[in-house]
Amino acid sequence: KKKCETTMHRLVRDLYKKILMVGRDYPTGLSEVRRRAKKEFLKRRDVEGDDLKRAVNYGRYMLKEMEGVIQLKKYRTMKKRYND
Repeated sequence: KKKCETTMHRLVRDLYKKILMVGRDYPTGLSEVRRRAKKEFLKRRDVEGDDLKRAVNYGRYMLKEMEGVIQLKKYRTMKKRYND
């Protein structure tokens, strides 16, 4: 059997999974989040060492930003329901 030539680093794989989990609730939908995440991950697929850590930290920052957008969406939805 031929082994896969490129394997995803553990930190990168975990970040990708978290992004997809958060993407379920994201306003644009999971398919859009998956498309954009895949594009960004493929753009940086050859990064190693300190640059890898920097890229993962940036990804974690973006994940928190996504969570903030989701919370804002939920807040606005609740506010619309109870305030006319």
